[in-house]
Amino acid sequence: MRLKELYRLILPQTHLNRSLRILISVNTGMVFVVGIFAPFYAVFVQNIGGSIAWIGFSWALLSIVSGVLILLFTNLEMKVREQELLLALGYFLRGIVFLSYAFMTNLTELIFAQILWGIAAAIGVPAFDAVYQAHTTNEDAIVQWGGWEGIASIATGVAALIGGFVIEGFGYQAVFLIMSAICFGLGFYVWRLPREVL
Repeated sequence: MRLKELYRLILPQTHLNRSLRILISVNTGMVFVVGIFAPFYAVFVQNIGGSIAWIGFSWALLSIVSGVLILLFTNLEMKVREQELLLALGYFLRGIVFLSYAFMTNLTELIFAQILWGIAAAIGVPAFDAVYQAHTTNEDAIVQWGGWEGIASIATGVAALIGGFVIEGFGYQAVFLIMSAICFGLGFYVWRLPREVL
């Protein structure tokens, strides 16, 4: 089944052009990747020696770094002509983060990974929003954004369900390697797309 037909089946009232279908698909992949791991993050940090306070600190570090850098980077990102390349860069950097998780042994490495993840989010998240917004229409904007948000929520739930079984069956390292491979694949796909598509 082609992507267009799949979205027409899932979102029959939503008018999605090719660019929006591609953006929803790739970023759903990213949301799925994070959803595989995020619900089980605390257990992972405890496995490498972290306390509950460390779990809170390391997750807070990711969020604060991301938020501060989003505020600082947005003016610079607005000057980038091909913002979809920022989206690809965000995917590549997250691929590095998840690859580092696969071989992580201590809390110092975790801190560096969380900072890098914050940088990746600061580059990729606003870029996604800007590129997505550029392809929406005034008449259908709520439905087009709603389609993305609905699919992202479903992907997060499905990912948590699958992640629990995969981590329990194969361990964290296997999950991190899969997450990293998906992120690199998403980044490469967006980077290789003809510029006029996005």
